[in-house]
Amino acid sequence: MTEEEIKIKKEEFKKNELYQQSTSPYKDFQFEQFCGNGEVLEGQHTRTEIINGKEVLVIFNFKNGLIHSEDDQPAIEYPMHWEYWNNGLITKVVDDGGATKEYWENGIPVKIEQNCDDEN
Repeated sequence: MTEEEIKIKKEEFKKNELYQQSTSPYKDFQFEQFCGNGEVLEGQHTRTEIINGKEVLVIFNFKNGLIHSEDDQPAIEYPMHWEYWNNGLITKVVDDGGATKEYWENGIPVKIEQNCDDEN
């Protein structure tokens, strides 16, 4: 995909109601290739970020500079939040320690389940 095609696709994503409801603070990073010191990022990298008003350590996993899950490990994780990605696209988001689950296809959520930890 060209940069222009990616831009158009991202604008389409933002119009999706479930996309807007998603708890992923990183959903806009889809398709993005990340580099550091002139090199494409590989493996695990961490950084401290402010999420929901709290400072948290976030773990990112990369493959060829794209956010990516390997061996059923989250591509992005911080306390009570896990995101699974495949070559730069989200496939699943688990938030609130499992209370919310989002299922994604082709860059947009197709289903969001809430109160997953309720036993009633």
